Amino acid sequence: MAKCQFRKKNGNRCTANAQPANGLCVFHDPSKAADGHRARRAGGLRRTRSAVLAPDTPDHPLGSTTEIARLLGDSINQIRRGELDPRVANAMGYMASVLLKALHQGPVEERLAYLEAILMRSSSGSDIFNFTQKRETPSEQSSETTKGD
Repeated sequence: MAKCQFRKKNGNRCTANAQPANGLCVFHDPSKAADGHRARRAGGLRRTRSAVLAPDTPDHPLGSTTEIARLLGDSINQIRRGELDPRVANAMGYMASVLLKALHQGPVEERLAYLEAILMRSSSGSDIFNFTQKRETPSEQSSETTKGD
């Protein structure tokens, strides 16, 4: 296919395919300039339009991993049907991953706080984690064997 005859400011020719009627591509054809301008404007407007959900979109409960998995599953199906903008779904997926980490971290912090409270209440906190086995003297060992007989 022939290439466009238009010369750019730097002197190079346009590399787009030419229309058979006039030897120019659709971008440089003066008779199609208005259509090109309208198409570029529409493309720019569509691209900058923010992607949001409808105001009447119901809230999903997000208190457990099961509820978050249900939301993500619903969102995946909505994307497949073309009902949900992938940019919205991408943000939802990221926020869901952050929420899952927070849900996992919460119980860990609660258990840690509980253990710290136990340590603070103990009168001799240094002996709680003393895992060295107490060695029995020979007289204690012999008394234990005679008690068991």
